[in-house]
Parts: sequence; C-alpha cells; structure tokens
Amino acid sequence: MTTTFDPFPTRFDDTWRAFDGIHGGMVLAAMLRAASVETGAVPAAATAHFYAPVRPGPIDMTVQRGPAGRSPGVQVRAGTAATALVRLSRGAAAARHAPSIETAVDPDSLAGLDIPIDFAPFSQHLDIRPINAARPFAGGPDPEFDVWIRLRPGLEFTGVERAAILLDALPPGLFAIRTAPAPIPTVELTAHFAPAAGSATGPWHRLRHRTVWWTSDECVDETELFTTDGELAAQARQLRRILDTSR
Repeated sequence: MTTTFDPFPTRFDDTWRAFDGIHGGMVLAAMLRAASVETGAVPAAATAHFYAPVRPGPIDMTVQRGPAGRSPGVQVRAGTAATALVRLSRGAAAARHAPSIETAVDPDSLAGLDIPIDFAPFSQHLDIRPINAARPFAGGPDPEFDVWIRLRPGLEFTGVERAAILLDALPPGLFAIRTAPAPIPTVELTAHFAPAAGSATGPWHRLRHRTVWWTSDECVDETELFTTDGELAAQARQLRRILDTSR
C-alpha cells in the first residue's frame, strides 16, 4: 500500500539548504518521520539514496510498506530526488551494551565554529563547538572532526530525527585537509540509531566524523554521535562523490 505523507512541516524551508539542495540530514529526518507516521513505530535504521538535490518547497513524500518479516520496514520516497529504506524497531528497549566516550570537556567552555550562512544556510540551525584542532579548509593533517554539537533552541524533532540531522551536520572529513571548498555531495547514507537516540537528556551531543578512505572521485565518511552522558546515540556511513579533486 502506498500513502501520501502529510507531515509537519509540510515544506522544506530554504534555511535548510546546504549547497544546491536541502541538507541531506533534514531530508532523512523527514523520511524517518514519514515512516513513523505511517507505521506508528520507531525507526531503528535507514539507508537513503540521493539522486538529485532536493529543492526547497512542498514535501512530496510517499510511504510504501514492505513485506512482513523478521525485519519490518517501509520504503519512503521524497519525490524523484531521494529514497530511503527504513527499518523499524519492534519496541523500546534499554541498551545491554553500547560504546561510550569520555565527555568531560564542557561544550559551553569552547569557542563556536562560525560557518558563513551564505556558504551553508542550514548552519544557522546548529551550534558547533570544535574539540580538536581540525577546521574546514585549514589544510590539517587528518581528515576528521571532533565536536560538540546541538540544534538551536525552538526546533522540534524526535530523538531519532535529531540524530539524523546531526549525523550529517559536518562537511566531509576531507574538508579538514583541503584548503579550498569543493562539491562533494552525498549519494548514499546509512544510519543506525541506538536506544540512547530517543532518551538523550540534553541538547548537546558529541560528534566524531572522519573520512576513512577516498579515491580521485569518491570517498566514504564514518560518523559516531554520543549523548551528553557519553552514550552512543547513532552511527552513520556515507558514500560521497568528489566532483573537484584540486586542493
């Protein structure tokens, strides 16, 4: 069965634009909400494919239920620009084991990362406090970022939706070793959500994000998101196309 998704909000705001389309994490969050509205279940994982930029404006979202089985899921389409296979949780449960991380550094004691809004409009919705020395286009030694991050107050998302946005909030890890911007769009993003994604007690999350391998025309980034208390909230891996190989 295919149904039309009527979410809130009913359109993608231009303030969520990345470069030439809506921020991929926001698109994924909207598809996760579509799956939840259709099924009443909580997403446990999702794999999204981006075929073209998702433009600002009304959301054209449809949900199709998959066959019953040991891993129930739905397919969500955002027009012709993106699709996602969303796997659903069978119920809330506490984690028996999940990685944790030291979070002793107070994010309020760190300086914020200033990203020009005209370069990445969606950055106006984020508060990013770098922990390590990596900065975009600084020509550093390692293709990785380590930051505290939160959504600005006033934005209403579920824990899983918020995790989806934050997982895709940072630029490619390659930007830490480059000295100039280049188009490196995401073509595939897979995210897994731990129980802590829905039970985080504060807005701040620690985000570790790195490019693990790259060639002349593609790269793969891995991301880990932790709660304020250091619990693993979500993980992601994404494949990106490198459209400009200059440094």
